[in-house]
Amino acid sequence: MRLPLVIVAASIVAIAGGCFPFDPPPRPSGAAPDGSGVGSIAPGPSEVAFGQVIGPWRQAPLALGDPQIAVISDACAGAAREQLGEPEANLPTALVDTRGENVATAIMADEERAIECRVRIDAQGGVTVDSVLRLAPAAVAPVAGTDLSVTRLAEIPDREGDRMLVIGRFGPQAFGVKLRFGDETEVVASTTNGWYAAWWPGHARASSIVAVDGQGAEVGTVAPPNGEVNGQMGAASWWLDPKAPKPTAESIAIQGLVMELACASGNSPKGRIQGPLIDLTETAVTVTFGVQHRPGGQDCQGNGPFPVTFQLPEPLAGRTLLDGNEVPPRDAAKPPSG
Repeated sequence: MRLPLVIVAASIVAIAGGCFPFDPPPRPSGAAPDGSGVGSIAPGPSEVAFGQVIGPWRQAPLALGDPQIAVISDACAGAAREQLGEPEANLPTALVDTRGENVATAIMADEERAIECRVRIDAQGGVTVDSVLRLAPAAVAPVAGTDLSVTRLAEIPDREGDRMLVIGRFGPQAFGVKLRFGDETEVVASTTNGWYAAWWPGHARASSIVAVDGQGAEVGTVAPPNGEVNGQMGAASWWLDPKAPKPTAESIAIQGLVMELACASGNSPKGRIQGPLIDLTETAVTVTFGVQHRPGGQDCQGNGPFPVTFQLPEPLAGRTLLDGNEVPPRDAAKPPSG
């Protein structure tokens, strides 16, 4: 059983002691503790003291200072290194969303891959990583203009009454993103580097996600799906197909077998396979596949291998093919043991 990663940093403890001067934004009016009403939008955030991060939930995000962001990023990188591998651990921080109740969501991303990291921050400045997961390449693709996409929309059962989390992409011609609810209340998303993220208490569903310009005028909108949007690149093992010709130094097309690791009620992963993500070094080619989870509860009947053919960006040149879903990566010449 893996223990949660906890990081305590002197910089965050100093913040808790009030070392960041600021003019705190007023608490939003009308925010119901059970999440049934969201209330009016608070003014834009300013740099906050640590006490607000662990204080009541707010509709608008809290703007963290660089030391605060660094502590969260370091904790997420450490968890990614342990659970996902070195490429994910070295991703730059694209966004950190925090709005009270001691929780934060970080997105670490580059042009090819992204991970979602959820953390809790305690009163002593400790950062505990609750979850770190790969996001599927198709789900994190950038969008154009004022377009919006929904990468992840899910219920998170980590507080009394649960909460809803949304993550997505917004186009470069938009200035910000907000979520509108049926009672005409709104939640302001964190927006950085083409990503947006927000959470709100309870189970209320947003009626629309809106892109706005610098004056707050609406320039784009999307209706969130009724169900959950996972966006996760669920783990899957792969290995070379023993019935296919063995790869040579000139090989670019590789024939393999992929096996989903999550429960799927015995269903084939056809149409749900994500990737591959490919990392090249002088001695190895690390290939990582994922499989999009099936919606709803699934029985664990065991999954069989599924044939795939994928292209390398350059000839194999005698390098070892590795499965990046294990840490450290496993030699893909043979199937995983057990």
